[in-house]
Amino acid sequence: MIAVIMPVYNTEEYLRAAIDSVICQTLPFEENIRLYLIDDASTDGSLKICQEYQKKYPDNIIVKHFEENQGVSAIRNYGIRQCRECGDVIVSFLDSDDKFGEDVFERVVEFFDKHPDINMATVEIMLFGAMTKDHKINWRFRDKEVVNIQKDYTNPHYYIGGAFVRRTALQKLEFDETMQFWEDALAINQVILDEGQYGLVSGVYYYYRKRSDESSLVDVAWKSKERYTSFLESGYGKIMAYSKKTKRRIIPYVQFLVAYHMRLFMVRKRQQDVSDTLTEEEIIELRRKLQKILKKIKVSIILQVPTSLPIIEAMLSIRAGRQIRAKRVYREKECLFVYKGVELARISERRVQLYAPIDKPDSEFDGMWKATFYTPVYAMKKQDKLFVEYHGQRIEAREYRCRKQLFILGKRMRCFYHARFAIDLPADWDELTFGIYLAEGDTEVLLNRIERQEWEMRQKGLASAEETEPADEDAADKLL
Repeated sequence: MIAVIMPVYNTEEYLRAAIDSVICQTLPFEENIRLYLIDDASTDGSLKICQEYQKKYPDNIIVKHFEENQGVSAIRNYGIRQCRECGDVIVSFLDSDDKFGEDVFERVVEFFDKHPDINMATVEIMLFGAMTKDHKINWRFRDKEVVNIQKDYTNPHYYIGGAFVRRTALQKLEFDETMQFWEDALAINQVILDEGQYGLVSGVYYYYRKRSDESSLVDVAWKSKERYTSFLESGYGKIMAYSKKTKRRIIPYVQFLVAYHMRLFMVRKRQQDVSDTLTEEEIIELRRKLQKILKKIKVSIILQVPTSLPIIEAMLSIRAGRQIRAKRVYREKECLFVYKGVELARISERRVQLYAPIDKPDSEFDGMWKATFYTPVYAMKKQDKLFVEYHGQRIEAREYRCRKQLFILGKRMRCFYHARFAIDLPADWDELTFGIYLAEGDTEVLLNRIERQEWEMRQKGLASAEETEPADEDAADKLL
């Protein structure tokens, strides 16, 4: 049997879709599934909806209502206690504004039948609602079915949604009711540390709703001081302490788990939240606490985190208490960024963004196209040159005013004063290839190619010509 624990709190707008996603599984509901709808003192019509479904499926749906709000961790722990009394049960968790793909349960049962030694498994995450996107961490599902945390330590897991736990491992699962953030990552990783492995069921999805008003707990959390202070001890500190207690050391899996998550404090889109929420003194204290944690993580682990170069450099700098920058290594038609022998980035992988024609009749740039190269990897020097090529023809771009800078936790990482350009695109070109001349290494590097159809669409307004900074992290990271 599969038992689903669903905490419910004021989600009447989405609740029916969540419940229906459990009932309408390809695995027959009445024969195989039990759903616990646990209402945490809702003040809207959520409880009424739960009771309506219970009347329809009295043998499969259990409704529990609390008159006073308990908090999501207490609600989940209540559901776990009920499931521990069941027999051979597989327990999963579903938030009441999310949903399961229709064939998730059938595939999970097949997985556990195939892998009797695996007691915890997870499915892929898909964001829906305000955005539709694969979660970035879904990379784990591409080449393996089982993660052994000793050898596959760069395959972290964070969320309880979409996780399935057999009764044996369920005895070890408990949520810390004093935590406001990351309680699910802590709870599920304590189980993973005890088990030493977990399963990956690919091609089926837990759908995580991204709300357009950013009212989810994850979004709101980044505007709370506690997210940047006490969390470091209650989240990172506790999982590191648990690793030392059970493994006698902070194993590489836990080091990577923390480092990969820590980058979220440093992504570009998060810096406004940091400056709005914390004072300058509190940002300094945050960096001090991050340093204390980073000193417990090996440099070799940090260098394996898949993120932008400035974030790697920021982690290394905070850890060392001084500025750390990757070394630039120039080769023919290439520039590599290397630290301690590890290649972290290369210029040829970056893109120039082409925006729209400049509409300033009194300007020398009128009618030329605006382009930028404020990649997080590299801050262009005044002597560097951007150019475009087409069938042996070359046009050098002209520098256009830019004042953008990149800050991470109050420290400037990049200055993009020379990274915006104006380009006069010939009418007879069918495509163009951007390139950059790097004066320091006397090296030319070819970048991205753009077909004429793309810039014609921009000129006609069929594609967005709004200038935005290139993202250095995937927006799906909001789930974490």
